[in-house]
Amino acid sequence: MKHKEARILVVGDNAVDAEQVCNMLRDRYPHVEATTDPMKSDAVFDGIKPQLLVLSFKSLEACECFYLGLYRRSEVIQSLVHRTLLLCDKDSVRRAFELCMQEVFDDYVLYWPLVHDAKRLAMSAHLALCALDQTQALEPLSELATLARRAESLEEQLAQQVKLGRVHAQNVQTTARMAQASVSRAMGGLSERILANGLDDALTVRDASRVEQALGNLQRESLIPTLEYVVKAAQPVQDWVDTITSELAEPLRASQEMVHRARMSRPQLLVVDDDVFIRRLLKQVLTSAQYDVEAVGTAADAQLFLATNRPSLILMDVLLPDSNGILLTRELKADQFNVDIPVIMLTGQTEKQVIVESRKAGAVGFVVKPFSRDILLKKVAQHLAR
Repeated sequence: MKHKEARILVVGDNAVDAEQVCNMLRDRYPHVEATTDPMKSDAVFDGIKPQLLVLSFKSLEACECFYLGLYRRSEVIQSLVHRTLLLCDKDSVRRAFELCMQEVFDDYVLYWPLVHDAKRLAMSAHLALCALDQTQALEPLSELATLARRAESLEEQLAQQVKLGRVHAQNVQTTARMAQASVSRAMGGLSERILANGLDDALTVRDASRVEQALGNLQRESLIPTLEYVVKAAQPVQDWVDTITSELAEPLRASQEMVHRARMSRPQLLVVDDDVFIRRLLKQVLTSAQYDVEAVGTAADAQLFLATNRPSLILMDVLLPDSNGILLTRELKADQFNVDIPVIMLTGQTEKQVIVESRKAGAVGFVVKPFSRDILLKKVAQHLAR
């Protein structure tokens, strides 16, 4: 059975209701647990690390309060890819719909009174887990990007080594030919000195023609062939260098195509933060993860960029010198062209009001500064996959 091993956590404020929800899910999902103790809920969440979180509080305000608080208190939630399912009654359906459209939660089920559709809860859980599968299925794209980066690096290194090998081979041949010419000159000079004066009376030359002939034979029969052998010995190296590029042409073309496709599939991210250090750090981290990154420091520069570009995701600082991230997000979401761009808020403020106002403006998540590299990348990947 698909998703039989899925981890599901039901959190609420009524033990009877929570157990009822668990019973409705356990036929298909054996690994369902519930907690209604507010003092233990965070620890239970961190321990189970659920793939699906079902919120069964009697009021939507209680659901929001718990989930927002969980982002402040939990040690794992920001790095845990999961889905949220909100249970509501008929009087709060409209509000539940709005919260899901704002991406505060992923989905809702009209649960109270339990007379409309007894299978709806299990179906919503199934759809949530299928959506989670799709998110996780995108992880190989990140691996592909890493492989492409390595292939690109390998290609550059190979080109450098071929170039270096060609230089070495040419140097060997040039050096051998220079040695050949030098030996010829030296032998000729020795012959002339012997014939001219016998090397300052060290030798007495009685038959100059025979000496000249002997030295010539030494040069032709021994020295020159030896040096020519050195020249020929370097030729296979030169041949190898000349042919290796054509021999590897097809694999290199495949590598280049993979690099090209990986580049084309790279999402473009916009970072809006007035802190130069944070901008550089974010750009470095995100670029290393194979994202194309544009970083600006003001709301005006962000609007200028968005006038001609549509990034896949925006990382938005709450405090900006000429505006604030919440207001800019609200303006962004008012534009039909940009309404679907997910915005993750960058903030050092964890006050409930900041979180609530950011959610209302349309932000899909938060990264608290100073941020963890792994948490940042997982949240970006999570919201890009939606």
